[in-house]
Amino acid sequence: AKHGEDNIEVYIQYFKPLEWSTNHEEHNGKKCREDSACMIKLVCDLQDDERVLGLHYLGPNAAEVTQGYAVAMKLGATKGDFDRTVGIHPSTSEVFTTLDITKRSGLDAKAKG
Repeated sequence: AKHGEDNIEVYIQYFKPLEWSTNHEEHNGKKCREDSACMIKLVCDLQDDERVLGLHYLGPNAAEVTQGYAVAMKLGATKGDFDRTVGIHPSTSEVFTTLDITKRSGLDAKAKG
């Protein structure tokens, strides 16, 4: 535990990719992919200007979505850098630029709208 629980902040969001909302296919009488099955997490160091220590992404095209962020992390990116980035819309990757709910807040991390 190099950083310790009190020294990290974890931003999290569960979401449904926009392209899933255009899928009108049905399975067993229900629309496919009605849930918020995808998840993004950004792990930040509170002692170092919220430098990004790691990220988790569970969703479509994970390798393509995370590769550029891996480079940003190697270059010392902070949560503020992610916040100032204009997210490409519509994309699942843009969620990394709009994270505002932390795990410790206890707020519902499911995307609204």
